Amino acid sequence: MEYSYLNFFRKVYRETGQEFSFCAKDTDAFFAWRKKLRSALWDCLGLHVLEQFAGQLSEKEKRVVQKGRVQEDGYCRYDYEMQTLPEVWMPFFVLVPNGVDGQHPAPAMLTIPAHNANRNIVCGVAATIEEEKKLADAPLECYGKEYAKQGYLVFCPELPGFGERIEPVTGKKSSLICSCSDLSEIAEALGFSLAALEVWDLMRLLDYACTRPEVARQAADPAESVLKENRKRLRIGCTGFSGGGLQTMWLAALDDRVQLAVISGYVHSYYDSILKCHRCACNFVPNLWKLCDISDICSLIAPRPLYMENGISDSQNGWDGIEGPIRQVEKIRSAYALFDARDRVVHYTPEGIHRWYAGCYGFVKENL
Repeated sequence: MEYSYLNFFRKVYRETGQEFSFCAKDTDAFFAWRKKLRSALWDCLGLHVLEQFAGQLSEKEKRVVQKGRVQEDGYCRYDYEMQTLPEVWMPFFVLVPNGVDGQHPAPAMLTIPAHNANRNIVCGVAATIEEEKKLADAPLECYGKEYAKQGYLVFCPELPGFGERIEPVTGKKSSLICSCSDLSEIAEALGFSLAALEVWDLMRLLDYACTRPEVARQAADPAESVLKENRKRLRIGCTGFSGGGLQTMWLAALDDRVQLAVISGYVHSYYDSILKCHRCACNFVPNLWKLCDISDICSLIAPRPLYMENGISDSQNGWDGIEGPIRQVEKIRSAYALFDARDRVVHYTPEGIHRWYAGCYGFVKENL
């Protein structure tokens, strides 16, 4: 006898159902569905709580402060910090390619670190022995550095509980561990979630990115001609692997300022994958599974370009292997089909394990 709750959890999931499973048949229905789901997710995450407390910050307190500057080969790395909530500061890097300025703007990418990584890893900086080993073992995970070398303006945050932001209660045994469990437990007891802390910080970083004169603008999007507001927008994309893919999903789904998303190693499903497999606390939000699945959250990104990748042998794909992510992607494509934009969805499935495959750069160049 196995004394596990797993089968009971599966029963509850199946019989409860998801209130906002995507089923729109035209664009009007899509936008009505999107408005309702976004509102429900905002409440579910607890973002309204953070919004309330953020209102206590003065404009002076929200200013961005430069802490350092390093010239690298082909770009300059700036070290900044900003206050995102009362008593909460987020450090982040901005990588500016040589020759990019207000007169010669470039598209921008927010590059979000994975678990067992931090902003140093994504930007190719080794400040500890552990980081040196990580960079040697997974050089492709320096996608922030790679985007900068390809000419993109890069914004790379230190996420809550990672790198320099590891909580004291966790203990800084390594710069590559995280405080996700500690932050999640306390946040939920106070009425919000770790995911809310992460998304909130990313939105504030996006606020700052939108003020930078180096960020290029793009023409109006013909696929969104049904919208009343169809003006030129800043050419800003977002990319991340694993936990960084999770945060890319949330940010792009909830904020239309993100014009393109790259989600690596994350699009599977709650039932097939996360319900059974052990995952970091940042995957879990109270009552979220009563609302929707991962494919529904990703469908909120439509019709903006979306690139996803899952290794065929990635154990995080779930019970049915790569078929689980494939089913999710087909549901996402149905949302894009309403805009005649199925070609804006790419799902790359290389043979291999859970890792960043770096197959997205051509897609980003073509679509951003």
